[in-house]
Amino acid sequence: MRRYSIERADLDADKDDVLAVLMRNLKDITEERYVWSYTESPHGAARCWLAVETESDRCVGCSALFPRRIFVNGKPVYGAIAGDFAVDEAHRVYGPALRLQRTVRSVLGENGLEFIYGLPNRLSEQIFLRIGYSRIAPYSRYVKILRAEYKLGRYIPPAMLTRVFSRVIDLGFKGFSREAVYRRPEGFSVEMPDLFDERFDLLWKKVCGQFSIIGERDSRALNWRFGKSPIHDYRVFALVDGGGNIGGYIIYHLEDNVCYVADVLFVDSEPVKDSLFAEFILFMRRLGVGSISIRYLGGELLRRQLRRFGFFLVSEEDGNLLLYCDESSPLNGCLLSPENWYFLDGDTDI
Repeated sequence: MRRYSIERADLDADKDDVLAVLMRNLKDITEERYVWSYTESPHGAARCWLAVETESDRCVGCSALFPRRIFVNGKPVYGAIAGDFAVDEAHRVYGPALRLQRTVRSVLGENGLEFIYGLPNRLSEQIFLRIGYSRIAPYSRYVKILRAEYKLGRYIPPAMLTRVFSRVIDLGFKGFSREAVYRRPEGFSVEMPDLFDERFDLLWKKVCGQFSIIGERDSRALNWRFGKSPIHDYRVFALVDGGGNIGGYIIYHLEDNVCYVADVLFVDSEPVKDSLFAEFILFMRRLGVGSISIRYLGGELLRRQLRRFGFFLVSEEDGNLLLYCDESSPLNGCLLSPENWYFLDGDTDI
């Protein structure tokens, strides 16, 4: 019978072992990503554990916690994302996966850690649920189609017919959408800054109280998460009022002629949020983008805005958000309600 030990990794000394396991099992793993996600986060360094087969002294699995500063009912709370969970295929039936996650879960409460959350894949989700995590809600995808060719080389079904009438269909999408009748209010303008400056701090302070649960979005956090990301080339689309203040922003990246939105934040004002969405969609149309995709879990503030501008819920779920929190914690009730969250791709670990 195979035996394993679960050991706390040293982020410097054990970097090669962690990277080797991740590269064998996950996609898009690089040393640059490791440095960025494990050691450079403004929320604090990651914590990582290795599963070691005792007979061969070989690292066959790993899992990590990535700290995040979360605001719950307006107060900062220390949480962490459970991510980079990987076990070599030959060892998946022998128990190291379960032991790894039990070890990760056991650090709840250490150094003020209030809760752990994650978005495991379907197979891993059963392990998390088995050791006491709760399922909050599906992490859903919303899509707005801008063109018949909604993705590079892919057409709306039936593809053969759609391809023939694509120009007519494109005109229909453009003419019957809400942004088609939009007129920019006086005093508003659009900026596409390269960096997140102090204006984003002012916006964050202004809107933080709109949400029951939201990850920190000040300029320091945004510059690390999006400005320094080694994974995607993120771009910023900001709506600016007459006083030079940012009323809202959308962060996105483009791939295969699809716009993937990673974060959205705005003042809860009809002129601001309608202008932000209308201007952004019109900009995507000018670029010739085929569709806009956004994953979101949370309350009506953003969901209502997505419906208003023609986004529809895709039937396939992108997994579930899971949570581990002490049952006696006063945060437990708030954290378990999906309507309290404001959770987008920027709140994940990659």
